Amino acid sequence: MSESDAQLATWEEVIIDFFRRKSESDEENYLKEIIKSLEAIYESEGFFNDEELELVFNSRKNKKEKNESSLAFQHRRALTFLKSKYKPKGLNVFRQLRLYKKTIKAFADKYESINWLSKNCENASSVNFATHVIKLTHSSIDASSFYDSIPEQKNTLITTSVLKNKAVDGAVKGNQFAPIFQFLELELNGVKLVEQLTNNDHLFDCFIDEENRAAADAWIKGFRGALDTGKLSSHALAKQIYFPTGYNQKLTEQSYHILCNVVSSSMAHTIHEKIFSEREKSDQKSLEKKKYSSEIFTKYINRSQLGVTASNHSNASQLNAKRGGKLHLFSNRPPAWQSQIKTPIFKKSLFSDLYNSTIKSETEYLRDFLIRFKQLDLSIKDPKRKRHLDRWVNNIVDEFLFYVGTIQNLTSGWSSNAETKLKQSHKYLLDPYRLDEAFQAERQNQDWQAIICADFARWLNGQLIGKDKQFSPQAEHTRLWKTMLEQPLREYMEPVEQQIKQRMGKVL
Repeated sequence: MSESDAQLATWEEVIIDFFRRKSESDEENYLKEIIKSLEAIYESEGFFNDEELELVFNSRKNKKEKNESSLAFQHRRALTFLKSKYKPKGLNVFRQLRLYKKTIKAFADKYESINWLSKNCENASSVNFATHVIKLTHSSIDASSFYDSIPEQKNTLITTSVLKNKAVDGAVKGNQFAPIFQFLELELNGVKLVEQLTNNDHLFDCFIDEENRAAADAWIKGFRGALDTGKLSSHALAKQIYFPTGYNQKLTEQSYHILCNVVSSSMAHTIHEKIFSEREKSDQKSLEKKKYSSEIFTKYINRSQLGVTASNHSNASQLNAKRGGKLHLFSNRPPAWQSQIKTPIFKKSLFSDLYNSTIKSETEYLRDFLIRFKQLDLSIKDPKRKRHLDRWVNNIVDEFLFYVGTIQNLTSGWSSNAETKLKQSHKYLLDPYRLDEAFQAERQNQDWQAIICADFARWLNGQLIGKDKQFSPQAEHTRLWKTMLEQPLREYMEPVEQQIKQRMGKVL
């Protein structure tokens, strides 16, 4: 409900206000077209030397004032031309004024209460209030949309029945019937006009006298046509499935039941509003600017958008216009299979199992980058190139430390198994909570982290060489990979070392 609606007390005032706003909207659009045509005349005759006139056409500088209505703003623009002393020869001001007055009168007649109600009540059957709109499949479909009023719910299914505040859509046979839906959507004290139609036979009596009672009855009957979905039907452009139901003995042929998949616009709109809520927009901006926000930001992974209709989105439905013709699609792929994490007892190196899709893609990017710039100094001399290199290597380091963390979280002490083939420095990293005094004493007295960094550099070089061996790592590469792991590994292990001290202290 608009601010003006909140001040209205009767349905007569609400309806008259609707006609006023529609008339002003048409007049505003008409003035915009006139000003656009004037711009072409002024520009062709070189009248843009006048700064005041040029400002009228400048949409960046010339904007409506804070409390100025859109129509008043267009009136002010038009008056600028009338007041101007200099006018192009191709501009006939008196002809434009006569045409303007004639058009404004036509708008007034069009939106005069009796005229509008009499004309549009005949077309109300071209409007349907629906939760499922078939035109969202194809805007040329001329078939039934319907309102889902089924109350039953299932915990395993998401249906329109589970929506608390269901957004009801308007399905129109053509965009020219959209004002009828907007009319029936009018509200007074939380009640919509379409709801009044069902039980109020005197809704439009305020617009006629007793002698014209038949006209009011015709209006009521006509607008009630928007509530009648008629006989359900499908269409050749709809998504149809013929489901076999059995063999028909009389017809000696297979019988089928047609299933027509219709998009729930109510559900689509609920999802759209959830994704693009103002709070999430605010958080998104903070995230893009890398600024702190106390709010929780929700990100929808693997979301795609399906465009419905080209530019005239309301041709499919009214809510589709508000969504900008967008339907949101979410991934329904099953979760990727993840093998159970096991201790690397029979592995000779902790890097034997260190490979996944992220490491694969990051390594491929890094390898391609290094092949193009053979010498490392050429690769990192440019700050922009260095940032790319840092990002790829840091992502690989993150994956490495994540893998280390998953092994460290397994039951400690597994590295004491006599069959363990890992080198000692790898045991120190992967099984740090092993409650063995001798093991912990050796672990504290050896520079095992340096060995880990050297092994990491050797492993990464091996990944970068590839099967075709186009990349040949140099000593500079090895030193760089070691350096890029040293600090993250040291920071990662600091809280681990604190926990080791606490656990060993309790044991001793």
